[in-house]
Amino acid sequence: MKYLSQVLELIREFRSFIIFWLGQSPAEVGTRLTGFGLSIWVYQNSHAVTQVSLVLFFTTLPGVLITPFVGALVDRWNRKWIIIFNNIIVAFVTITLVLLLQSHNLQLWHTYISAFLTSLCGSFQMTAKSAALPMMVKRNQMGRANGLIQFSTAVGQLAAPVLAGVLIATIQLQGLLLIDLSTNMIAVLTLLFIQIPQPEKSTTSGEGITSIINDIIYGWENISSRPVLLTLLAFMTIYFFVNGITTVLINPLILSFSDATTYGSIMSIAGGGMVAGSIFMSIWGGGTKSISALFMFSALNGIGIVIAGIKPSIPLIACGIFLSFFTLPIIMGTNNTIWQNSVHPNVQGRVLSLFGAVTGLGLAFGNISASPLTDRILEPMLSDDGVLASTVGKLIGTGTGRGIGFLMILEGLLFLLISIGFYYYFSYQQFDEELLAAGTENLTQYDSDQIPPPELTPFKKG
Repeated sequence: MKYLSQVLELIREFRSFIIFWLGQSPAEVGTRLTGFGLSIWVYQNSHAVTQVSLVLFFTTLPGVLITPFVGALVDRWNRKWIIIFNNIIVAFVTITLVLLLQSHNLQLWHTYISAFLTSLCGSFQMTAKSAALPMMVKRNQMGRANGLIQFSTAVGQLAAPVLAGVLIATIQLQGLLLIDLSTNMIAVLTLLFIQIPQPEKSTTSGEGITSIINDIIYGWENISSRPVLLTLLAFMTIYFFVNGITTVLINPLILSFSDATTYGSIMSIAGGGMVAGSIFMSIWGGGTKSISALFMFSALNGIGIVIAGIKPSIPLIACGIFLSFFTLPIIMGTNNTIWQNSVHPNVQGRVLSLFGAVTGLGLAFGNISASPLTDRILEPMLSDDGVLASTVGKLIGTGTGRGIGFLMILEGLLFLLISIGFYYYFSYQQFDEELLAAGTENLTQYDSDQIPPPELTPFKKG
């Protein structure tokens, strides 16, 4: 009942945000459906994991690399229309894929181009959405709003693999693409009926690449000149690195002693953990000690990873993965709220895009680090006659998959210790007060309209 009253209050006060959220959530699920559907189609038509990996590569890395430039442009342009135009571009890409499928002309390289364009559009959309949120929602409700956004992400991650697997057998890839097209059109229509206030512009003068680079540098100065944000960026980069390793290891960890059906069941449990965590975040809202909460839930995340790696046991892995995924939307929602409340709205595009670029590289580095660490080092060391068989092997077992489990234990313990270290290293009361003080300078429709944008210091060559 208490949660229902909070949701009703959010609906009454933030009608525009609710419409925005309801419109964008189905589009996110639709895009994920297409992603899974294309991955299945690519594997069925190539029977090569390398081709599937290339699709994933073009889906992630291009967006990460251009994100700093995207942030500078988001702060120059209208954020509402950025989201609309990118929804439309994704829709055109989807229509093109449908036509190619219908004419039996779809080839593998088409999927790479599609993934590349979707990645670019996703970078623009993610940055514009994050920067637009503080203009629609009160600061004291930002945590709950981020909880709802994390809920959409969790539902998409939970539902998309299951729906894609079922629907592709009945309505085929064309049907998934048409669902994606429909959800993007719904997202565009809902945006036409709401207003997203624009902050005052604070970009440097000029239209060339030098001007854009100046804006990017200014965005970085907003981070580097504030130790709180710089430290938080470092911590979240470590989190994304750990998350990148874990994401790669879950599949082979389970399949090393079980089957694909069990893997699917555990991933459903993981998705359920994300949904539960996002609901918790939308109810709780982050509290007043958001930094403390961030590190505490990060410590729990590390514990979950350790539990998952201890033994080749389905109940243990399920419990560990559930705990780890439960904390994910809380960590992300709390982190997003801190940044949105502590950075002036007219520079949020640049600052948030730089955050995304740095942490995205941490995630990518975690992805590529997992395989050599396990295949070349830890798996041989924990084979039945490996050098760690008589020591570590006595505790966690030996054989296939135990090197993977040991790496999860190591990364989980390391992240647990890092989280505790960050928690005790800072005076959290002052830490939160500094962020709160910075947040009062924000310019939103609910706060002061008289606060001028921060002064710019353009970058000069030479």
